[in-house]
Amino acid sequence: MESPQDARSVTERVRAATLELQGLEQLIVSGDFSPRILSEFRNAVDSIRHTARAVQTWIGLQQQNRDPYAVMTTMSADRVRRATQIAKDLTLDLQAMEVDFETEGLEELFHAVEELRERLIPMFRVKSKSAGV
Repeated sequence: MESPQDARSVTERVRAATLELQGLEQLIVSGDFSPRILSEFRNAVDSIRHTARAVQTWIGLQQQNRDPYAVMTTMSADRVRRATQIAKDLTLDLQAMEVDFETEGLEELFHAVEELRERLIPMFRVKSKSAGV
């Protein structure tokens, strides 16, 4: 259970982050940035927006004495969307040779993608069979 002090801390941090984002907005409007940096920033802000919406929905459902776990489907769909975008971005990085075997964390990424792939294969086999393929 969240204490009033924790809630105050979260509220203060959200307020500070909001002010920081407003300041960044002004810098972005007046600055000259690479499209890639702006895209990454936009993706990060979009992710925060989706998370905030899910948390707001969760709280609303709790207040209505309804099942807040319905939000988990939305959060999972958002993670899939973000992972897809990251995979596409990394593909471009690999094509541009900005990522190579020396890139920190690349081996861990490889193993995580392999594990994810192994978990996805049965889902798509079932889908293919049910579609008559």
